[in-house]
Order: sequence, then C-alpha cells, then structure tokens
Amino acid sequence: MTQSEHKVDLSSFTLKIIAIIFMVIDHVNSYLGEFLHLPAWTSLLGRFVAPLFVFFLIEGYFYTKNKTKYFSRLFVGGILMYAINIGHNLLTKDTFNHPITGEFDVFQLIQGQNIFMTLAFIMLFIWLVDSMRVKQLDLKQKLFYSIAIVLLIPFILMSEGGMYEIVVALTFYFFRGNFKRIAISMTIFCGLLLGKTLFTYFTVTGIGTLYQLLTFSNEFMMISVLPFIYLYNGQRGGSNKVWQKELFYYFYPVHLIIIYLLRDYLSGVF
Repeated sequence: MTQSEHKVDLSSFTLKIIAIIFMVIDHVNSYLGEFLHLPAWTSLLGRFVAPLFVFFLIEGYFYTKNKTKYFSRLFVGGILMYAINIGHNLLTKDTFNHPITGEFDVFQLIQGQNIFMTLAFIMLFIWLVDSMRVKQLDLKQKLFYSIAIVLLIPFILMSEGGMYEIVVALTFYFFRGNFKRIAISMTIFCGLLLGKTLFTYFTVTGIGTLYQLLTFSNEFMMISVLPFIYLYNGQRGGSNKVWQKELFYYFYPVHLIIIYLLRDYLSGVF
C-alpha cells in the first residue's frame, strides 16, 4: 500500500510485533485461560492477528524477489509445526480415534496450531491465481492451473482458519492498495459471519447465552484488522537485520512449545 499520510503510521515490523504480542495473548487464553481464569472476551482480542499476517503475506508476495524461497520457508515451517504437534500429541494423548465414529482420525494426530501451513497453502493459491491473471497461457496451461487450484482448495479449507483466511486473502489480493474497497469487503464478510452467529443463537436451543456464543464463534471480529491496515505506512521498518526477518519463524514454534508444556503441567499430564 502507498505511503501513509496519517499523523500516526506504522511499519510492517512494528505491526508484526503488535500482532505477535496479541497472538501470544490469544494462545495463552486458548490453552491456559481456564487456569488463569481469563474472561471470555479475551478471545476477541487476537482475531485481527491471522488476517494481518495474511495481509503481509500478500504484500510479501509482491515484494519478494524469490517466490519459491518464500513459499518453501512457510511450507518447511508448516512441516516443523506438524512434527511438533504430532510429537506432543503422541506423548499426551491415549487415542486418536474420532469421538463420534470411533475410527482413527489423522486430524486428532496433527491437532495443534499451525499458521505456517495455512499461509503456505494460501500463498500457493494466490500464486496460481496471479499466474493465470498475468501470464499469457494457452488452453492446456490454463487447464493445468485451474485443476491445481481446485485440488489445493480442500487443503486450505482443512488448515487452521483456512476457510476464512482464503476469503481474506482474495480480498487483500484483488483490492491491494485500495483501503476503501478492502474495508467495504471485510465489513460485508464479517457482517455475514456475525449474522451467521446471531442466526445460530436465535434458531438453536441449548447453546448458552449470546455473550458466550459471540466470544466462541468470534470470526466476525476479524474486522478489527482494518485499523492496523489503515495505519500501515508501506515501509518495512526495523533495522533490516537478519533476526528481525527471521523472528516470527523462530518465535512461533518456541512460544507454542512453552504454552503446550505449561498446559500439560497444569493439567497434571506430567
């Protein structure tokens, strides 16, 4: 996006630090909230984090000189998180069967946080879509790209938050550089999500209070990403040191391992 003219503007590095802080709060709430007696509304605070990382994924897609390397780092990070989650689940769970069918469920085995793989799948999806739009492709190539996109969609939908983040990613991609269109699209999308939650509340019995449902089915709060995008000044920020570029790739798995272990300890697993 273009250089901001606001009195307050934030670089991508500053915004990523803010996102990391709220990501930690969100994960602490998810895994340790019951032990810390955190209020239910804590779950609303971090709903902007994933959309903001998707926003910078799209920005990075256009700025990077090596898309293959960019994708590979995210994909390898996703594989690492799968390994961490599987290892943790093998040590702490007795069964990986589906609670309803009673059959083995691979999702029970890989269960855990993994935003890396979601971002990797989304980047690949955007890469394919963008290639179809900007490249001069013959019919055979268009068919190949179309099939690849269709085959990729289920993987995105099965990834962490993928069914929501793919809509967000397409919004940021098609309306890149136009905050007004992004804001309108996000407002409509999040309004529909809020409507779905309210519809569930008024049509389904025994689901608790409206407050409980809104703080549980809270994807509509992704709209809170808009102020951060508005304040983005289009600059990388920081001092451009290697550790700043690599920070999220290392911090993400390390902080989750710590939170996993704290939950296991407080739960009496070991």
